[in-house]
Amino acid sequence: MTSRLFGVGVEGPELTPKEEAILERLPPRGVILFRRNIETAAQTADLARRIRARGLLVFIDQEGGPVDRLRHILGASISLREAARRGAAREAGELAGEACSRLGVSVDLAPVVDRLVAGASERILGDRCVEGGSRAVARAGSAFLAGLHSRGVGGCVKHFPGLGRAVADTHAELPRVPVSRRERERDLEPFSRTMRRARAVMVSHAAGPDGIPASLSATIAGRLLRRKLGFDGAAFSDDLEMGALAAFGQLAERCVRACRAGCDLLFVCSRIDEYPDCVSAVGEQVTLRRRSAAAKRLDAYERHLRRLRDAARPPRPLSRLAAAIARLRDDSNRSALPSEGVN
Repeated sequence: MTSRLFGVGVEGPELTPKEEAILERLPPRGVILFRRNIETAAQTADLARRIRARGLLVFIDQEGGPVDRLRHILGASISLREAARRGAAREAGELAGEACSRLGVSVDLAPVVDRLVAGASERILGDRCVEGGSRAVARAGSAFLAGLHSRGVGGCVKHFPGLGRAVADTHAELPRVPVSRRERERDLEPFSRTMRRARAVMVSHAAGPDGIPASLSATIAGRLLRRKLGFDGAAFSDDLEMGALAAFGQLAERCVRACRAGCDLLFVCSRIDEYPDCVSAVGEQVTLRRRSAAAKRLDAYERHLRRLRDAARPPRPLSRLAAAIARLRDDSNRSALPSEGVN
């Protein structure tokens, strides 16, 4: 079923009758939650339960730091950058995974394994990126994933093939990453070291020298990811509504191009009214062979999620979880204080 190649967003903290009708008629692979969908822990857990009852996955971006969807119900989580600085990336992943598990979320679209580059990602992505070289980024990403997995929650490394050198925000515009074979290899190393553990990678909208966003490029989402790096897991698109894709057709056309390029899961994060047209376009304009290959990879990722859930420890009560999140955050704040000793 073509609709199973999509992840969609819904409008608010409850499914509307119109949304329920769309999900019933065209069941996607899953629903992604944003701040607009989250009011309280009980409400979020109930929304996730209703989504899962339809046989759908529940996705969220719970990175910590600047991207912290659960901040107002569990307290602020530290960023991966800060966690890595303190050698606590696995603990940060465990807490994110436990929060997701407690609330009924299947997949945390994290961690970010883009490099931190002065004048580029340092300004655009900031604390979402880990300091240090490519191997330091990969170590932190691997540790965060191990933490997520220990709590029965899947992860997804992003934003392939790397936004570290991008000087524009893909939410608003299309960045072109400069040509450099040496720098490209540095960009790719954190992905090559983490994506097999994650079993999923998110493809960004950054463009190479040909001006085509990675998410729409068979050169990047196909040949580079599959042939050069040998990745056989699931490839997720970044949100296909983003401003970086404004010059590449209407939403349905973008979905077609992303699927043809090699993205297995197509995210339509806000405009659910346009989702049925996107499903129709992909069904009509993408070959059955390509759609079947995408579905096969996504099915394999779901089996991976089931294995993680079966092996996971049960989450603790929310009050204890929130206290653990606060302890890690407070320890981080204390470590940042200047020394009172003699300099």
